[in-house]
Amino acid sequence: MIGYLLALILSAGAVYMAILYESTAFTLLGFTLLFLMILSIGYLFYEKKSLRVTMNMLPALADRQKPIYVSARATHRYRGCYGRIMIQVSISREGQRARHCKWLREEYERNSGEQSFSALLSVTQAGNYEIRLRKIRIYDLTGLFCVEQRRAVRGEHAMLAVLPPVYLMRIRLSEAVRGFTGDAEVYDSLRSGMDSSELLQLRPFQNGDKLRNIHWKLSAKADELLVRVNSRPRGCPVAVLAETAGSFQETRLQCAVSLSFCLMDLDCPHYVAWYSSHQQDVVRMRVDDEESFYETFLHLLREEGKNRVGSTDIQSRYREKYGGEPVLHHIRVTAGPCIRVDEQEAVSLKASALERELSELELLL
Repeated sequence: MIGYLLALILSAGAVYMAILYESTAFTLLGFTLLFLMILSIGYLFYEKKSLRVTMNMLPALADRQKPIYVSARATHRYRGCYGRIMIQVSISREGQRARHCKWLREEYERNSGEQSFSALLSVTQAGNYEIRLRKIRIYDLTGLFCVEQRRAVRGEHAMLAVLPPVYLMRIRLSEAVRGFTGDAEVYDSLRSGMDSSELLQLRPFQNGDKLRNIHWKLSAKADELLVRVNSRPRGCPVAVLAETAGSFQETRLQCAVSLSFCLMDLDCPHYVAWYSSHQQDVVRMRVDDEESFYETFLHLLREEGKNRVGSTDIQSRYREKYGGEPVLHHIRVTAGPCIRVDEQEAVSLKASALERELSELELLL
């Protein structure tokens, strides 16, 4: 709109000079500017009706240390010659006003009736973010005039959870934790057990095997005695309780992420639990591998900044809901940040030197 205002002022000035000095050149200049403005307004109105901008799908989870690739696509419903287009995206914490905006760059290759735009965004803090197409700027063929359009991109947004960096810790697991069975629907694929409801493998009969373990139907088909080796359930001996209310949310999240990752790396199945303000109850998820690890903290990040429950509630609420299930150790991550294992004294950490302090910390489970 500023370009139109300047052109209108120049056109009025040219007409005034033409009347004042009776100059044909100024007259032609003034009417040329007016004609160009009218032609530009008609063209931009046509392109606004033709243009549709959509944002391409983003990953649900990203790492804070890596830039985020954001891309969009502009599609023209009608054929014709099109001027330059600029697309702006905004990134903000969920439920907050946009604090960072960036213009996307047009990619070099352009298909017929379609243009692609992309940019790399950097996020300095972990959390749940909303990336939204904020506005588009449409230029005419001359590149002198433009209009901004917001309605065409209204509702185009995506949610992105940014995971904090993982800091390695020293965790020593006792034989009780390594050999923990418990009740679970997940079974060990390597170690045998006494659960007759889950088959681990079949092997030929050996001296000392019990007759009740022989699989008679398959033995008859194979013309040799086959022994059924039962599996064992993989219970969770550890529960990580993460508080999501109060201060130092990011450092507490870093501690919980590092604890869970290191337990997973030691092949120790565990629960991660937190209080969900949406469900008004304690929520827990099981972590066995990388897929369940990322899925768990994707859900936890969506609770970031929403809870208003006091810091002493998570442990009492967890015991109230899951007190009947056997768990050997509860690891509680609280404000400070602090880490407390069962009833031991809480270990206070410095947020400014969290990586160093976690690397020096040793937990015995």
